[in-house]
Amino acid sequence: MFQNKMVTPAIPERVYTLCKIVEKKAASTAEVKEKMEPSYLNQKSSYYYDYRNAAEELQLITITDNVLSLGVDPSVLKSMDTMRFYINGQLDQFREGQFYKVTKAYYDMGEGILHGEQNVANMASIMELKTGISVDSIAMRAWRFWAAYLGFGYLQDMFVIPNADTFLQDIINRAAFDKNKWYSIAEFLEKLRPYADIIIDPSSGSKTFNFGVSNGLRTLQDAGYIKMEYIMDQEDTWNLYHINELSANEMVTNITVLK
Repeated sequence: MFQNKMVTPAIPERVYTLCKIVEKKAASTAEVKEKMEPSYLNQKSSYYYDYRNAAEELQLITITDNVLSLGVDPSVLKSMDTMRFYINGQLDQFREGQFYKVTKAYYDMGEGILHGEQNVANMASIMELKTGISVDSIAMRAWRFWAAYLGFGYLQDMFVIPNADTFLQDIINRAAFDKNKWYSIAEFLEKLRPYADIIIDPSSGSKTFNFGVSNGLRTLQDAGYIKMEYIMDQEDTWNLYHINELSANEMVTNITVLK
């Protein structure tokens, strides 16, 4: 799912449910499959192995001699939110996988993403060109579920509106910023690396946040989670993506984490 091809059966809810079963006690793959897909339903599918493999890729579970055991502290599975927080801290290890590359390409498209194809499944050919890897409509449907869950955007029908507020909040929390401390934009971004590389390319040379990241930062500021400031005598300045309706507060030199 994250290392290679994305598949639709491996949705976050199924991965979470499987992990909660294993959390109670280690069980054979047959036992877990029976709990997830009871035989009395007479359903013949390969769904189980797709979401089991996703859980293993993320190191949420371990598999030894066909026995599944929990691979993380039980606190990771306290809720879907805590599992999301954990996964967002693991994405950097999947840089060569479809999910990482498609997310990066999606964000690189900027505001133009809103004026093109509104069904992500139909964007497979575009993503193939942008990522240089094979991407089909099934993979894009799978990406849509995980992109929304991990906080890269808001799902509207078959489309994901880029807004990284939830993802950014997770990695800000992971980076353990001191609250109410004034960080230069360079210090702020350095503390977020490498978690943020998926949507903020450190090698691009650009000092303008892309559309989805700018949306996320603005949303976090509106929610009182961060405060962005522009101080004229500061050397390092980044710009938020220009939106006509939000022309104010486009230059940023410092960020304070408030919550």
